[in-house]
Amino acid sequence: MAKQIKLSQTVYELVTAYPEVVPVLVEIGLDGVTNPALLNTAGRFMTLPKGAKMKQIPLTTIIASLEAQGFEVLADV
Repeated sequence: MAKQIKLSQTVYELVTAYPEVVPVLVEIGLDGVTNPALLNTAGRFMTLPKGAKMKQIPLTTIIASLEAQGFEVLADV
């Protein structure tokens, strides 16, 4: 079963649940996840869609990178 990521999860929740996601996020430009202080503050309310918008990275690029690493990205309904 693939590791599931919901787009509504915060970056802090994602990194806590799946530490192996850190290099994937860094590679696509979300490098704040390597800073513990930033992760424990902004990471607690930052989601992937918010981070994508802030860093001007297409959300589809983030989703494709995560899926290529075996994650299943779920849209919240």
